[in-house]
Amino acid sequence: MLALHKEDAQPIDSFEQWHQITCREYSLSECKWNPDGDFRERLVSRTFGPIAISDALSLSRGEIRLDRGSSEIRKDSRDHFMLVLVLRGEVDVTQDERATKARSGDLVLYDQTRPFSLTFRPAQTRRVILVDIPRALLVSRLPKAWTLTSQRIAGSSALGGLTGSIIQQIASFSEMANGNVINRVATSALDIIATTMESELTDFTETERGQDRLLLQTKLYMLAHLHDAKLDAERIAKSQSISARTLCRLFASEGTTPIRWLWQQRLNASYAALAEGHVCQVTDAAMTFGFSDMSHFSRSFKKAFGKPPHAMRRA
Repeated sequence: MLALHKEDAQPIDSFEQWHQITCREYSLSECKWNPDGDFRERLVSRTFGPIAISDALSLSRGEIRLDRGSSEIRKDSRDHFMLVLVLRGEVDVTQDERATKARSGDLVLYDQTRPFSLTFRPAQTRRVILVDIPRALLVSRLPKAWTLTSQRIAGSSALGGLTGSIIQQIASFSEMANGNVINRVATSALDIIATTMESELTDFTETERGQDRLLLQTKLYMLAHLHDAKLDAERIAKSQSISARTLCRLFASEGTTPIRWLWQQRLNASYAALAEGHVCQVTDAAMTFGFSDMSHFSRSFKKAFGKPPHAMRRA
């Protein structure tokens, strides 16, 4: 269902109120404003199926900077990605030692679980649209999404322009009663966002060589067999004609193990299936992606996403 946060649809006339709203709606952060006249903002936030869309218009000319560090992350465990579409003005994004400047029409992603800085540069008028994407929904489509943060996707590119246009259309949707339609549109938008990021930001030549190529092939095999509850490290290694030790070394390069990665992908896939309405029953989400013990599934799901799987079922 499409829902409007009515308290955020009204003009915001103080920096303190704006900071409170952004901390509540997006993430806890430190925020600074260098005044240049009155503070005037308008923020409209909507849930749209499994994602959320915010349209932020600013008439405050002074620079605004948001910083989210380790201390804020420890106090606020929200596990989402934020995609920023700049419509007017300039936004600087810094994360993981990468820095980029997004201008009108450009897109840039950042990760709520890692320190970042956002700087909204002084301008006569600033306007951005923010897309709030739960981690599981993006990494199920783009497993290494966190490596693509703080990199500009030009609005002048074909895919960048298409994605920006779709985001604007979603942000302008009026109230709709048909939740299934909204869910399908949101799911299609996520597919387009992931495709655009992969196409515009991934260097395919790097992933086609040596161990990177072998790791990618192994992951694709595992993703194709998420439904197999009996899949284990021995079978995974055998499928790639490598030893169990080599398999472990491949995943150790990413700070994980083959089985830990496999279970996380199963959880991500079950989250996406429930959030996007592909399944209606929790048992279907569990069994479809290799969980045979419902108690274990429920505990693992809640630990990973902060809520039990039955809370994801759509009305």
